[in-house]
Amino acid sequence: MFRFFGKLISFTIILVFILAIILGGLMIAAVDRTPLVTSNAPSQLNDADSVKALLAQLNHAFAEREEGHKVTLSEAQLTSLVGMLQRAVPNVKGDINVTPMGGSVAVTFSPKNVNLYVNVSTLILPDESLYVDHVSVGDVTLPGGVVIYVLEKLVNHLTSSNVASVAISRIERINMTDNNVHVDVAPLGDLFAELNQVSSPFDDGDTQLEELTAYYLRYISGREIALSPTPVPLIEYLREGMARAREQSSTPEEAVLHNKAVILALGVFVGHHRLGAFIGDVQPNSDKALKARSEVTVHNRADLARHFILSAAIQLLSVDDVSWAIGEFKELVDRGEGGSGYSFVDLAADMSGNEFALVATDPDKAQEVQNTIARVRTDSDIVPSIAGLPEGLGKAEFEQRYGEVDSPRYRDEVQRIQRRIDTLSLYQKAYQTGE
Repeated sequence: MFRFFGKLISFTIILVFILAIILGGLMIAAVDRTPLVTSNAPSQLNDADSVKALLAQLNHAFAEREEGHKVTLSEAQLTSLVGMLQRAVPNVKGDINVTPMGGSVAVTFSPKNVNLYVNVSTLILPDESLYVDHVSVGDVTLPGGVVIYVLEKLVNHLTSSNVASVAISRIERINMTDNNVHVDVAPLGDLFAELNQVSSPFDDGDTQLEELTAYYLRYISGREIALSPTPVPLIEYLREGMARAREQSSTPEEAVLHNKAVILALGVFVGHHRLGAFIGDVQPNSDKALKARSEVTVHNRADLARHFILSAAIQLLSVDDVSWAIGEFKELVDRGEGGSGYSFVDLAADMSGNEFALVATDPDKAQEVQNTIARVRTDSDIVPSIAGLPEGLGKAEFEQRYGEVDSPRYRDEVQRIQRRIDTLSLYQKAYQTGE
């Protein structure tokens, strides 16, 4: 018996050693010293306004979810979306190329301060369904079908649903022409039903933030200001929410949690009710979302209130610079025909919302923010003056003035906004301790 166990242990050690060698070899083969993709985000965002047409197609498909649809994605649209990803996650670079023979996708990831690269590429072929020919990671090439199968099962497992399987089944045909991908999409009703079963980001055994968000949503909607027949400044809603949060918080950690819940609740109430889907079951009545009777404003503009609070909420729900990238991308899309034009005013509200979320959820500042918001009286305490900031810029005028995003003139405009934000006492406190 002991001999058997001795052999078993020896075999296990040898097996682990062999697996370690194989995994080590795969890791070495997967890492390169040169990047596969060198494209930069600013140039990829030049045609961001073309995404407006894609969004219109998707909105129609989502609205008419019991019908099939044909969706066309141009290479310019896909490249713009990759550019937005690069702005959100600077360590990732991507490139897309579409031909009648197939569509290639290449991605390079590079850790900070390390001259090593993980290069991933794949080829998607025209077919009656999603057909991935292969996936290459460095020098390792894997069959596309195997990779898709593993990813499908993994996503289903992580979300405790069949959402990946249903999503893949919605693709009935993929056809490609020069610079365009044409996708026949089956009715999306089943996919939406499955998405409703997906666990929310907070379904990890701790639903406290979800429950608190639902609580503050009900609390805010029941305040007198929510019934006002005239526009109400956002700062008044923040004051109501933060005052209640202060009553409920006795420690810095509790203050952070309650401040998060207030921001998310206002994101749903003022920003957009669909934000609640990323938080959980927060609406008292899922068939009738709570909302203010009249407009909520910042600097007498309802659009700026939405920009501010949605950016703050997205900052809490995302990582890295996702909130900033989404705000900037939205403005680039608006440059196109029929859009409102690129607005540095909107961007100022976005950037202010990001700053507010960061300082309000800093354990060293959360309680101080509760006290500060209880005292402030004007929008200028949370969003700086927007005087002189350009807005309504069409694509031609934007390119004439700034060239592309990240040009010196563009960065100067963004830095001008940041300097204004930094003058606000609420945000200055975040830096006075050397942060």
